[in-house]
Amino acid sequence: MVDNELFGGAEPAWRVTVAAELYRIEEHCSHSARAQAETVKIWRVLNLWLGSTAVLAAGVAGSLVLAGDRFPLIAGGLALGAALLATVVSMVAPGRKENQAAEAAKAYRSVETAARQSREVDLPGHAFMQARQVLDELTGRWHAVVRNAPPAPAWAQHRAERNRYVERAEEVMTERMSDIVRVFQTPRRAADQPA
Repeated sequence: MVDNELFGGAEPAWRVTVAAELYRIEEHCSHSARAQAETVKIWRVLNLWLGSTAVLAAGVAGSLVLAGDRFPLIAGGLALGAALLATVVSMVAPGRKENQAAEAAKAYRSVETAARQSREVDLPGHAFMQARQVLDELTGRWHAVVRNAPPAPAWAQHRAERNRYVERAEEVMTERMSDIVRVFQTPRRAADQPA
């Protein structure tokens, strides 16, 4: 029977299994979102660096040409460099790749949030068939995001993993501070209880 409990008073076995699967989806989406966010940062820097260098080289080349005939080779070299950088920007398209990675990060965060809410809020009140349907829908969304997301480079995944430990340390400190504050709070009396 599906609703058999492992031990008296413990969660049903199917609920523990579904919660574990939801947690796995949540963790994968969290890691992938961080990796895509790291990818966004690098593409943004590359886009700004290539674009500003091309504009600067073109501006200096134009200034040298307008200043006179003293530096024609330098002006020509800078103009060719600016054209080359503009070509690289159009071929590599860092702005487009930045937008793709940003959209993928948002999609991963959306699935991560849905998985967490399903696991922590909805799952305790669901029957087996409801939980199974929610898990199927969430798995479908997750696979769609994975199919549509551009692959994150290995260095972005490495940076995301490194940043995960920093975020986890902040969460632990926040939880500990909350526990300390709870110790010093006095319980409120119910409004209908006499003083």
